[in-house]
Amino acid sequence: MELPFKREREELIRVGRITFEAGLTDTHGGNISCRVGDYILIKKSGKMLGYLKPEDFVVTTLEENPRLDRYASMELIVHRAIYRELPHVKAILHAHAPFTVACSLLYDTIVPADSEGRLLIKEAPVLKAEKVVSSEEVARNLPKLLKEHPVAVIWSHGPFAVGGSAEEALKFLSALENSCKILAAYSQLKGV
Repeated sequence: MELPFKREREELIRVGRITFEAGLTDTHGGNISCRVGDYILIKKSGKMLGYLKPEDFVVTTLEENPRLDRYASMELIVHRAIYRELPHVKAILHAHAPFTVACSLLYDTIVPADSEGRLLIKEAPVLKAEKVVSSEEVARNLPKLLKEHPVAVIWSHGPFAVGGSAEEALKFLSALENSCKILAAYSQLKGV
């Protein structure tokens, strides 16, 4: 039996592999999804982002569906909230990008110093929450930030990037991580 959304699965697999190989997340960290009409295609819980196979995804709905949701990424609650609030968003990428996470511990808003970062993302707000993983609070507040910004960061946890495709979300997440590396290097060179 052929799995539905073959093209979309292939794109999520490709972007997941790039995300891991670029050092934007650890082996089992991060998650990725796309919206296809009224459905969400999201990585299964516990699957490695860099080594996904077509069967490593769950197809669920925009509304809660206990039967379909039980194997999905633990961040489904956040992905679902973003898709509901922002119907123009077609893909979401979340990673534990190390320099971005480090900057989230220092700044309330990450403002790139480099021209590429300023051009692509301008700034990335940092959302602090009592519980940062699979959180109702994050699901409630993150979509508000992503209305104005293509990427926002959960304090101590990592960035969520959105786009019209998984590749576009990766572009924003990668640009933010690069900007955070530059901020770290600049601070070290400056002696701050």
